[in-house]
Amino acid sequence: MDLLALSEVRWSYFRTRKQFLLSRFPERWRVFFAQPPGSEGDDPWRPRREGNVTTFTVPFLKPATRQPLYNLMASMSPGRRVIEALAARHLQRMLGALGVARDPVVMVSNIYAAGILARLPRRLAVYDFNDSPFQFAGTPAWARGYWTRALAQVDAVFAVSEYYRKQLVAETEKPVILLGNGVEFDHFARPSPVPDDLRDLPRPRVVYLGLLSHFLDFDVLEALREAVRGGTLVLLGPGTPATETQVGRLASRPRVVRLGPRPYAQAPAYLQACDVGVIPFRAQSPYVQGINPNKVYQYLASGIPVVTTPLLDLSPSSPQLQFAVDPGGFADAVGRALDARPDPEACRAFARPHDWGALAARLVGEIESRLSAGS
Repeated sequence: MDLLALSEVRWSYFRTRKQFLLSRFPERWRVFFAQPPGSEGDDPWRPRREGNVTTFTVPFLKPATRQPLYNLMASMSPGRRVIEALAARHLQRMLGALGVARDPVVMVSNIYAAGILARLPRRLAVYDFNDSPFQFAGTPAWARGYWTRALAQVDAVFAVSEYYRKQLVAETEKPVILLGNGVEFDHFARPSPVPDDLRDLPRPRVVYLGLLSHFLDFDVLEALREAVRGGTLVLLGPGTPATETQVGRLASRPRVVRLGPRPYAQAPAYLQACDVGVIPFRAQSPYVQGINPNKVYQYLASGIPVVTTPLLDLSPSSPQLQFAVDPGGFADAVGRALDARPDPEACRAFARPHDWGALAARLVGEIESRLSAGS
């Protein structure tokens, strides 16, 4: 059985929910992951195989690229039609060369592939709603039409959070299934040695792991810098142009260390060597309110307590998991976690049910039950 994923992110970009889920499909499935080109130049124009997943690049329509002429073309409806037609032809050639079934199951998360989806024969189409397509800088006004077209063509929607599930139910009559987010539990729970570049940093260590994005609340980060009690606020992850000035200013101040990105394989060692994990996002942003970040499960599986903006998908239980919405609330919650020093196993108990293996099995079960009902 074949599944074709029309993705908005590249397979090698961090490790996202799609990679964790699709790489766990059983052997009876062949997964073909069609991704947009990136700006770094490392694109698999020739297919690459990783387990049961084959990845390849398709020149999908993209907004806000680094190419002014392309952006001008994409800003006009005739230009978009030309780009989409070229992408559709490229995809069809790739599917033929790879021997993909004439009517695969299609999982779409790239709204700009809506036109391609309309041309594709398929047994079933589902939408994987991990992030709102409208939360990113540079999203054009014409994107709304692509979202509407994509949603109209699918048979079911998988939502990453309860917030988004409720929102989607109001937008479509198609079934909306809450799938949530997860963690490679054993990867993060397995004890790891303290990394050399953390060993001499003063404790307690409060850590943020992830993209240093526009979601971050820098007033909260400043409060956390003050709340570490002579310890260290550790920032782990890549930067973005939108926040580079603010991150640089914060990192130049006492009790803050910016370590930059680290390989996924090393993430558990860094988290286990810290005392509290934080997700200091801007709580009032509607896109933050919809998140269900997998880093919360990674922190907990590593055995450290978490302070995060509120999540509808988990219930707080101090001191292992606490919610906060402003600088004072974050500082107070971190203080409670440091004072209580919760048992690592109590933290892991929150994460264990969210292992990716269980979520992937549920996703496969939902798809296969719909296929059986339609056969």
